[in-house]
Amino acid sequence: MTSTGFKLLYRPRGSRELLSAEMPLLRSLSLYDLDPARDVPNYHGQSHRGGWYASSKVGGHLRHESGLERLRMQFLDFDPRVTTFMAQPFTLQWSEGEKVYRYTPDLLIVRAGQARVVEDVKPAQFHGSPRLQRAFKAAREALGPIGVGFNLWAPPEPTVVRNVQYLAGYRRVPAGLREHLGPILAALRERPHGLMELAARVGPAPLVLPVIYHLIWNHRVAADLSRPLSLETTLSPAPLPGEAA
Repeated sequence: MTSTGFKLLYRPRGSRELLSAEMPLLRSLSLYDLDPARDVPNYHGQSHRGGWYASSKVGGHLRHESGLERLRMQFLDFDPRVTTFMAQPFTLQWSEGEKVYRYTPDLLIVRAGQARVVEDVKPAQFHGSPRLQRAFKAAREALGPIGVGFNLWAPPEPTVVRNVQYLAGYRRVPAGLREHLGPILAALRERPHGLMELAARVGPAPLVLPVIYHLIWNHRVAADLSRPLSLETTLSPAPLPGEAA
């Protein structure tokens, strides 16, 4: 059955009511002016674990509905192309025959110079359910004509996941960043260094290591994250924006 009458339902910041608009508004809505379109349920006995994620990129706490959503938020914080993102950003409403349906996607992602992307973050085993299949089909039909992408996110291989999760602990600016930044980058411009070798060369290793991890997180220092991160990991200077890797 064909989906028709797509509407964008969104909640302005501080409002208790959902407003209705035509779909093209999604291309220009400021995420900073929105509150989540729906509340994330939290009740005793639920099968998934919700909570709050403190995003360094958004500059605030975002509610997540599962550990997989929290992981995705970490990867969005880690992605240098992402400028901001929002959880539960809007509700899509549409009709099929006489029935009205609603679907609230998990994330809306804004990348510099690129089209916005709406994402659903659910385990792959649930993607085939009739309810989700209907919602995904309607989302693609509604978003495609306005130039907004739709994506089902799956995590990368486990080693990359573990590395990014570890580095996420250093996403906040550490003490000593101003003091050690210059010497770290100068040493790497001379030649690649092992992680511990670099820390010991620059200063007391316990003080320098958090700075190095923070610089890897912020893509100022390059490391092969497809391999387990260790004190022997080889580091090199990351290319500046616009430079070839």
